[in-house]
Amino acid sequence: MTRALALALAIVGAASSAEAQVPERRFGVEWREGAPTVHVSAVDLADDALRERLRSGIWERLVVQLFAYRSDGEPVAVAVRTCRVRWDVWPQVFVVQYRSTDEDADETHETLDAVLDRCLVARRAPVGRAADYAGLTGRSIYFAALIELNPLTPTQIHRLRRWLARPAGGGRVGGEAFFGSFVSLFVNRRIGSAERSLRFRSQRVTVP
Repeated sequence: MTRALALALAIVGAASSAEAQVPERRFGVEWREGAPTVHVSAVDLADDALRERLRSGIWERLVVQLFAYRSDGEPVAVAVRTCRVRWDVWPQVFVVQYRSTDEDADETHETLDAVLDRCLVARRAPVGRAADYAGLTGRSIYFAALIELNPLTPTQIHRLRRWLARPAGGGRVGGEAFFGSFVSLFVNRRIGSAERSLRFRSQRVTVP
């Protein structure tokens, strides 16, 4: 067995092992002009303790990261959306500062369920551009979601949004990568980087 082949088999084996450690959840996937949009919910992150925190009047930050990976676990694209949430005692509404690569919105919602639907449910959320999937026609990919409570500082979010706005292929800002292989991000990720997190991956999908 050649060294290159052994290395390739090791990478595939590591990715397969990583997938086995991350629960699978069904994603809805639609392709539009060569790029995917996904549908998935992570409302189950909001247990009773988190719901109580969101009613406390203190700013809390929910960050949803959606990734696309090749079958060997190497990254294809990423999309990020953030919500800063605070309960305003007067006039008794939830204030939400929603930020993503394609939308900035300052909103108010009357119920916590509406906030969770806005912040933790992705509907037709784009993950990358058509250029990211060029050359992958007929190949298998999968998506993964990382949902975290208070994981990033405002400065990190700003830098991440700058990186996501770059043309395809410009995957670094200031020399720092913002996403990596499935193994490194979902299995070897540093513990304690967020106060709470939820991770899962999708079924395999064939690129049309």
